[in-house]
Amino acid sequence: MSHVLVPSLFLTLSLVACGDTVAPAAPLHGAPVEALRAAAAKVNLGYTAYVSGSTIDVQTTPLGGVLLAGGGTDSDAGMRWLLAQGGARGTLKYGDVVVLRTSGTNSYNKYLLNFGANSVTSIVISSVAGASSEYVRNAITKAEVVFIAGGDQSTYVNLWTGTALQTAVNARVAAGYPVGGTSAGLAVLGPYVYAAFNASSVSSTVMANPYDASVTLTRALFTVPVLSNLITDSHFVVRDRMGRLATFLARLQQDGTATAPRGLGVDELSAMGVTAAGVGTVFGAGNGAYLLSVTSSATRVCTAGVPLTYTPVTTVRVPVGQSANLASWSVSGATPYTLSVSSGVLSSSKTTIY
Repeated sequence: MSHVLVPSLFLTLSLVACGDTVAPAAPLHGAPVEALRAAAAKVNLGYTAYVSGSTIDVQTTPLGGVLLAGGGTDSDAGMRWLLAQGGARGTLKYGDVVVLRTSGTNSYNKYLLNFGANSVTSIVISSVAGASSEYVRNAITKAEVVFIAGGDQSTYVNLWTGTALQTAVNARVAAGYPVGGTSAGLAVLGPYVYAAFNASSVSSTVMANPYDASVTLTRALFTVPVLSNLITDSHFVVRDRMGRLATFLARLQQDGTATAPRGLGVDELSAMGVTAAGVGTVFGAGNGAYLLSVTSSATRVCTAGVPLTYTPVTTVRVPVGQSANLASWSVSGATPYTLSVSSGVLSSSKTTIY
């Protein structure tokens, strides 16, 4: 059930569509609607929060885990899985969800309420001050599920690093609550993050020069234990990102960030739900997920301005409906294949790189 704050009681951050409430700021008792609107236009707290559903804060017993979505249309099965990992209060009755983003509005609110979320708060962060606010911290602290929407991961890294938002999300994960992300939201969940500060890396470009300005890799924004030693990528097959993910692995080694890093690419329309024990099941449509790994002794020529040479990169595809164990980095019944980059050209031990 959506709830609406009495407009004469609060100075709101912005106006929203019917059925949502925007988070309140300072009280403005007795003020007419026109005055509230004028005052709201002058207020910029660095975030806008769209709240839908019950006003009652519920409690659940969480199962934890992480949903890794590859972008595009969300997988209903994957999102239902994420809600269930936050803990159920009965049949199709789940906890409170916080959706974090730096653009967009409240598109997830009705969608997740229809699946049984008790409430959904979508928070659009526009500044470091917003990410550091007490409102944002409190909302996350009460959430049974945190989900990071798609958008621009460079703004997530720039606006959220060192803030209350970052601390609160990490505290929820440490307490056993699940987190999820799609597209840019997926990109910031691993311990190694492709931040996309300058431009979106293109496979052919970065294999021709692994130190192209688009390759901007940073340390973790969030700490998700089941994703240790991992860098993620999205829209994987649709946007032909196998070459750039292999390049990211080479850079992590070359720069001394990781000895033997792993990569997880999730295709558009696909999502992998990973339990707290590390067992990941692929939902949705698309081409599923791809697990890449290298040893510390991989052959590597990774120098600025010189086409990349990098081999072997062991690869396993996890189709929709199948599972992988991220803890042991294995896929039951699947046959790994080998990728090689030679002077900037990617090849595969089978007929296709995917």
